[in-house]
Amino acid sequence: MKKFIRRLILLLIVFGLCFLGYYIYAVSPKAYEFHEQKYINSHISSQLNGFKIAFISDVNLTDQESLTRFQSIVNELNNYPFDMVIFGGDLYDEQVFKGDEVSKILKSIQCQYGKLAILGERDENSSLEVTQILNNGGFEVLSNETRSLYYKDTSLTLVAYDDEYDFSKLKTSQDKFILGISHEPDTFTQAKDYVHLQLSGHSYGGSVYVPYFGSLFPIDGAKTYNHGTYEEKNATLIVSNGISGPASFPFKVLCPNQIQLIALNTKSNDTTQNE
Repeated sequence: MKKFIRRLILLLIVFGLCFLGYYIYAVSPKAYEFHEQKYINSHISSQLNGFKIAFISDVNLTDQESLTRFQSIVNELNNYPFDMVIFGGDLYDEQVFKGDEVSKILKSIQCQYGKLAILGERDENSSLEVTQILNNGGFEVLSNETRSLYYKDTSLTLVAYDDEYDFSKLKTSQDKFILGISHEPDTFTQAKDYVHLQLSGHSYGGSVYVPYFGSLFPIDGAKTYNHGTYEEKNATLIVSNGISGPASFPFKVLCPNQIQLIALNTKSNDTTQNE
């Protein structure tokens, strides 16, 4: 009986490892989820209660198959209610292709209160072309600049920045909610003294993430912050796992590809929290 139990346990371990290997190599690169999150901050106007941001990052298009997958993701996204969409960078993995088709997919995103974008490091070599594709898709591309976004009878301040941004230029009222977008999450080291909420991608959620230990392979620009939500100095950073990992390592462990839907809510006291 003991021999039978040992063999059964060994069989279960082997089966589990085989299943895990199959999921990582065959399923995780293409799988994705929609992650809904509530962000609460007393600086948010009551008129912005329920204002929902769709945050998309790290699409990393490589071929026709990835383009078809992106179209399916956008089709599914349009079934969710949201007010504004932000693209967090890295549209292509390397070479730009089928720009008109990508613009058409981007343009099909149904949004009433703004489509904004920043570029990632993978966009830099073809920045003009990628910017044009995003513009043709209805996105305004921002780089180290500030925008006031108006909604009903209120507004919020949006700041797009990278690690070279001079935050001393940020002249805004401390009573107004400030939303920062930056491709690399480690910019939060500087931004947390100036913004209330930062949205970032780039890290792929750590690619291989182990709870309590963190990312096993953190990349430059995401050494300190690379997975989930962080709160420091009354500021919050939300890091997206991205829609797809890079072609060199598209596999995911405990950090599935995701599209985030972040609902803004106010609170009557000074407590800031996320749910």
